Amino acid sequence: MEKIIKILTDPVANNLIQLIRVEGRLTISEILKKAEDIPRATVYRKIDKMLEAGIIEVVDTNKVRGQTENIYSIKTIYVNAPESSEDGMKMMTAMLLRLYGLCDVYFKREDADVERDKLFAFNYAIRLSDEDFSLMLGEMYGVVDRYQRKEVSGAAKLRNIYLMSMPTEGEKDE
Repeated sequence: MEKIIKILTDPVANNLIQLIRVEGRLTISEILKKAEDIPRATVYRKIDKMLEAGIIEVVDTNKVRGQTENIYSIKTIYVNAPESSEDGMKMMTAMLLRLYGLCDVYFKREDADVERDKLFAFNYAIRLSDEDFSLMLGEMYGVVDRYQRKEVSGAAKLRNIYLMSMPTEGEKDE
């Protein structure tokens, strides 16, 4: 769990995770072309750590000039079912710190414009059975996946969408 938290709070590793998630499947060569600002050695090191932590996996291989080239994909869309409440709290804290860091960087920019950049946060409290909640999440993931696989146009901007679920007021049920 500690390895996963460390990776998820690392901005470079997080960028690589998002890149692989958006593209679906990538080789190291493709990652290096798409993330030109990240040094080659750093990409290899981060990929090894993500493999070791089980965040990504090798889904296929190519033979290129006698060498085996791995094709990577995200192993799970999101990390869930922590082994303990303490691990769950660490995971949520890491994700919230990452979000706080992104907001801090954004609002320090001179050109930050919430309306133009469509920055928002919202909270809905809804009462659903576990089955209905799972169905709703499945539909939401389906919508996001459909748009992630859409052909990228010149006007496209990379956007972060965070989704968090917990009982109202942190209580079991009201």
